[in-house]
Amino acid sequence: MNRIKTLIVDDEKPARRALRGLLGKDREIEVVGEAMDGERALELIRELHPQIVFLDVQMPMMTGVEMLMQLPVGDRPEIVFVTAYDHYALNAFDLHAVDYLVKPFSDSRFAAALVRAKKRVTSGSLASTEQALRALLAHFQQAGAPNGATSASAPNEHARLVVKADGQLHFLNQRDIRWVEGQGDFVKIHLKERGLLVRMTMNRVEEALDPAQFVRIHKSTIINMANVRRVIPMLARSHGMELDDGTALPIGPSYRAVLDRLR
Repeated sequence: MNRIKTLIVDDEKPARRALRGLLGKDREIEVVGEAMDGERALELIRELHPQIVFLDVQMPMMTGVEMLMQLPVGDRPEIVFVTAYDHYALNAFDLHAVDYLVKPFSDSRFAAALVRAKKRVTSGSLASTEQALRALLAHFQQAGAPNGATSASAPNEHARLVVKADGQLHFLNQRDIRWVEGQGDFVKIHLKERGLLVRMTMNRVEEALDPAQFVRIHKSTIINMANVRRVIPMLARSHGMELDDGTALPIGPSYRAVLDRLR
């Protein structure tokens, strides 16, 4: 028997583990992989060609809806959304007849969603599902991302930064971000009163921040120019930037052209 290839996409490890455990009880299902963010999910979908994807909607930087928008129509598998969104977003899922699970969900609700997904795969009725998905994506493109999360394609794309830290989503006004510090597989976002440790790359953060306001001065440092007090000399004829709270941050050798921006 050819089992149905299934992919799990959720940025929370306990959620991925729970889904894998539930899917493991079904002999018709083969879990071919897991992803903790939209970028990795896109890679695995293109590489593994899963037939069903359990997709978390509420992921930082790239929501599940935004991820689907990047997939060509012919590459979209059967989708079961996993969401903690409010009634506004759930009404949109209902309206377009797209299956979803609301966290926390019961084993029986999960089983019902899985049965429907398997039926559509085995009956070859994905065309109607694709129509529903396209209608849902169009809905969110017109109305903005659910719960006010900023879409990467929206006109106000740089208004806020949505990140996940300490198990919660944080909606940050970019003007409140003083600087961003790379720490291995994480970044630390420095706000006035606190810092948030977020699992994402510096390149991804740089893409999300307003280029008119933020400048990368080092491979591990992005600063908000509104908080810069002055350019200061540092060791070995190098320079740095001093923020208005006295924080001194070096300008990396590959980023010295940033000084031209201040002249």
